[in-house]
Amino acid sequence: MTVAGTGDDPGRRQLGGARVLLALAISVVVAVVALTTYEVWRQRQAVLHGAQRSLLSLSRALADHTGRAFASVGLIVDATVAAMSGPGGVAARASPALDEHLRERIIGTPYLFGLVVANARGEVVGSARTIPPDRRSIHERESFTFHRDTPGSELVIGGPSTSKIDGRTLIPVTRRLTRPDGSFDGVVLAAVDPAYFESEFASVVPTEGGAFAMFRTDATLLARHPAAPGEVGRVFARLPIFAAGAPPRGLSRGPSPIDGHPRLIGYSQVDGYPLLVNVSLDEVQLLAEWRENAIRLTLAAAIAVVVVVVVTTVLLGEIRRDEAISRALAISERRLSLAQFALDHAADMVLWVDRDARVFYANAAACERLCGAGHSLLGMRLDGFDLTFSPEHWPESLRRFDAGESLRFETEYRTMGGEIFPAEVSARLMEADGECYICGFVRDISARRFSEAALAEKTARLEASNAELEQFAYVASHDLREPLRMVSGFVSMLAKRYGEQLGPEGREFIAFAQDGAVRMDRLILDLLEYSRVGRIDRPLVPVALGHAVEVAMRGLAVAVRDAGAEVAIAPDLPVVLANEEELGRLMLNLIGNALKYRHPERAARVEIAAESRGDEVLVSVGDNGIGIAPQYFDRIFRIFQRLHSRERYDGTGIGLAICKKIVERHGGRIWVESVEDQGSRFFFTLRKG
Repeated sequence: MTVAGTGDDPGRRQLGGARVLLALAISVVVAVVALTTYEVWRQRQAVLHGAQRSLLSLSRALADHTGRAFASVGLIVDATVAAMSGPGGVAARASPALDEHLRERIIGTPYLFGLVVANARGEVVGSARTIPPDRRSIHERESFTFHRDTPGSELVIGGPSTSKIDGRTLIPVTRRLTRPDGSFDGVVLAAVDPAYFESEFASVVPTEGGAFAMFRTDATLLARHPAAPGEVGRVFARLPIFAAGAPPRGLSRGPSPIDGHPRLIGYSQVDGYPLLVNVSLDEVQLLAEWRENAIRLTLAAAIAVVVVVVVTTVLLGEIRRDEAISRALAISERRLSLAQFALDHAADMVLWVDRDARVFYANAAACERLCGAGHSLLGMRLDGFDLTFSPEHWPESLRRFDAGESLRFETEYRTMGGEIFPAEVSARLMEADGECYICGFVRDISARRFSEAALAEKTARLEASNAELEQFAYVASHDLREPLRMVSGFVSMLAKRYGEQLGPEGREFIAFAQDGAVRMDRLILDLLEYSRVGRIDRPLVPVALGHAVEVAMRGLAVAVRDAGAEVAIAPDLPVVLANEEELGRLMLNLIGNALKYRHPERAARVEIAAESRGDEVLVSVGDNGIGIAPQYFDRIFRIFQRLHSRERYDGTGIGLAICKKIVERHGGRIWVESVEDQGSRFFFTLRKG
């Protein structure tokens, strides 16, 4: 192949200039995008860093304020505890004046809703603001039972509870009253109103997307603004601020468990108390102004990029069109060369004919096969070599070609030398430059016809041989049983007539002979049954699997009773395509094996189930028997393969081989899953009925 065009090519100069222009445009676009991206990122970081500093400072301030409030509550509780201590304890100081005394203590503390003194039985002996109402007993409250059962004088901040007077939520702060001898004397309970903190801190929390929350350090929510109905008292242990190893104060980010919005969080633990305060901002609202600026910057950058792209596109338009035309011409020429080469050197014959059924192109294979090397088929009509071509039917073929059909058929061709051979033709119409042509691919199928004939002959001989073998096995099994019955009968007669004269050893020999005859007879019967499977090719029909199981269970009724077994059959077993007699034999063998190889130390249990999987049904028969070692999973399906001695388990080793033959005849597969000493489960597949 010769390549033209070397030296100082104007096309190459255009291509070089286009590359420089394109590189410059890309550089400008990249610079604009990079600068815009950096500025957008910088503004976002500035907003976030400013908000983080504000949140951290605000959370520390609110934590300090909360600490001072609870310190005041602690002083009031401590003073009350001191007033109730001394000789006689609570009982000596319970009086009508105690209520007034408690009311005076909570004056000036707006966050303290009530103050209560209860004796060791939980009876309220003093109350400010009638909390609890009507002096009801508080012996069942968690804070009371905790102090009653836990010695110590520490101040305890309990979980939020609902007031029975007005339904408001209160935070109990309690301390134990202890007698001089150390015994429990009651509790002092201060009811802190979280609404105070919610309203007080609402004025300093940002109104746009801001929120305040007070938690115990065990992640129990005590107060929140804005209000979250139903969430107060809930434990939020999954929040990062409660993770193990989290610092006592800091920053966090993540979705809010209450509203699901992404939030920026600043938190601080309250010094001296098991409390934590956090302040958060909704990131969506926090970054709203930044997003507007980012949109403006992005829009400006997009306009700049569009201008660069438009200018570059205009400048490169002509160059690209020239390049596209040159590339298309080169591709067309290359494709044409490749197609021509493939046609000329194809092993099959390729013929192009016009609407008059005349050949105007034939590849080398067609010319060599039909008219010999050095001769041509050009201008020859199809009926010159196609023996089945009919001019009367050609218009109908053209109509089908015009309708877009592809014709595929077999015919007979005749060479110029008179040889006739079978051919397979695949033809389709193609339109080019307003003209229609038919392209035909022709393959000599003489070898295939010969192979098909040979295969049919071999198949017939094989089927005849199989039939003879099956008939031989069937007849041999019957003929073998006749002399065996004679041997068994005469041995039995010897035992009856001369058993006493033969002595113990002779009788033992006769017993061995009888046992061998019985086992041989059973082996022949099993072989006969194995040979019967599939001998008569009955069509597969829809069979109810449940009915086949019922038939098998009736045949095994005595074995089930003797084994004391429990057989669990899944309800609504599906319908499968099967031979009903062989399917019943399959289920009989599998269930019988489950009963036969039961574990000696536990009651036998057999489970039968099935499930649909696409066009198949997967059937399983499981047991809790002695199980099978993994190395024997394949061996057990072979004929005459036994894993146990005859003294332990009788049988000939053909049962599972029969099962495998039945399943494979039905187009399925069979396998086993087992654990030694725990049980086995046999699986097999059948087509859905």
